Amino acid sequence: MAEERIVSTFMHRVLVGSPKGHTSAPMRPKTVPEKMSIIRSHVYPYSITLASFLASLLLPMIALNYDGSLTNFISTIDAASFWENLPKPSYEAAAVFFGWAIFQGLLLELVPGKTIYGPITPAGERPSYVDNGIPCWLITHGLWLFLGPITGLVPFGRLYDMWGSVIATGNVFALPFCLFLYWKGRTFPSSRDAYVSGFRMFDFFQGVELHPRLFGLNVKQLLNCRVSMNGWSLAFLCMAQAQFDRGTLSSGIIVSSALLVAYLFKFFWWEAGYFASIDIIHDRCGYYIMWGVLCFVPSVYCAPAYFLVEHPTNWSVPTAVALFSVGIGSLVCNYVADLQRQSFRSTHGECKIWGRKPKMITAKYTTTDGK
Repeated sequence: MAEERIVSTFMHRVLVGSPKGHTSAPMRPKTVPEKMSIIRSHVYPYSITLASFLASLLLPMIALNYDGSLTNFISTIDAASFWENLPKPSYEAAAVFFGWAIFQGLLLELVPGKTIYGPITPAGERPSYVDNGIPCWLITHGLWLFLGPITGLVPFGRLYDMWGSVIATGNVFALPFCLFLYWKGRTFPSSRDAYVSGFRMFDFFQGVELHPRLFGLNVKQLLNCRVSMNGWSLAFLCMAQAQFDRGTLSSGIIVSSALLVAYLFKFFWWEAGYFASIDIIHDRCGYYIMWGVLCFVPSVYCAPAYFLVEHPTNWSVPTAVALFSVGIGSLVCNYVADLQRQSFRSTHGECKIWGRKPKMITAKYTTTDGK
């Protein structure tokens, strides 16, 4: 009996994320049969999964070996060159990928921050998060600055050379991880916000759980925000370092990297508001969002910096300043819009936006437990 209790407690701490001392059996997800066409239930999830997986590998290959030209790729590709240039997993890339994820997980767990709560879920629960985004951002980028540009102890520019392998390694991990999340949602859900539609591929693609936890950490906050967003920022800086190591640092990559880092600093400044966005309150943890943050973001979102390393764009100082100013202006507009939305929600409409009290649409709803 003692061994069973130990195993049960361990499973809850790791897979369910139950509070200390809670060892009851997890609730099984509800089966909510949905009427959907075969296109939505099978064709769409199968085709998007396959197409996105292939695209994540082809994009860095085309950027590196075919000057970013899809026409050049199609007109010159053959079986031998395709296999030779196709990004492949490596042990070095695995060390980078998993080391980065573990580092961000430790920061999320260990850096102090107050507990904040998201909106009420369809099942009537409120997911919790740790509000330590800015300290974690400062530690991450401070370490990069010290270990890279200042001391040169870590050759961060090497990331460019292994970028394709990092993405391939990410795919090797992400696909089984999404299967694991599907299994976890069906057997060890972290909350009552878990349901299955009756279509396995659709549930794998969409996800079963809304707010899963692993080792007590909120999976969405860890992977969406910390691993993916901080990784996106550092990837741009590492690509700029790679170009500098090759003897130049173009104004194009300086402006691009500076705007991206500023955008993501703004993201972490506003992270509490992100937990009330569609990504968090509606999208479930399946292939769609989890593979997206682990593979699509590094492959597609980081493509501009990856391309610029070997294709430097040098603008005049006035042009670079003008483009940077336009970019900063866009970020300010984006931040103000987010701030207005967050202010409206936190005050229940008792605020002023552009000098006037905003109009609020009052809607009634019923949670899945009937409340």
